Amino acid sequence: MNLVHYLQELYDYNYWANKRYVAVAETLTEEQLFYKHGHSWESVHAVIVHMMSSERMWPQRWRGEPASILDAKDFPTVESIKMYWVDVEKNMRNFVAEQTEDSLLKDVSYTNPKGETFTLPLWQMMVQPPNHNTHHRGELAAMFALMNVPHPEEEIVQYFLTKSGQKKF
Repeated sequence: MNLVHYLQELYDYNYWANKRYVAVAETLTEEQLFYKHGHSWESVHAVIVHMMSSERMWPQRWRGEPASILDAKDFPTVESIKMYWVDVEKNMRNFVAEQTEDSLLKDVSYTNPKGETFTLPLWQMMVQPPNHNTHHRGELAAMFALMNVPHPEEEIVQYFLTKSGQKKF
């Protein structure tokens, strides 16, 4: 397996899992969606917007563009998040599709909001958004559990079992 195929699979999993958790968020009351749990980004709404914002920011960095953070206030509903995330996903998938084995091995530098500059091979940076989202989906799972809201398994093995037809969700 080459890096391009690996990243395509990783992002396929990422979007499969994200959509399953956004679907749970759609079932929440407004009170549940904005309830402050006291950790991380506090609410289900804020975590989901943060995930989308981070995912939008990384390709900006990789292209050498100024990276900006989205404001959760601009996304008052789950539907508004879903609509915006369509373009974020399309942009990310296009970026992945543009890559070659050679481009993925090239070093890329970016500067974070603290003014610190870092350099890594592109492929190492490109695994960050799915990994980051996995972390935050774990937080969402905890929030859902605390509210007694059923939520799906989203581990990568579940994705592969579903994709292979061995499990139906």
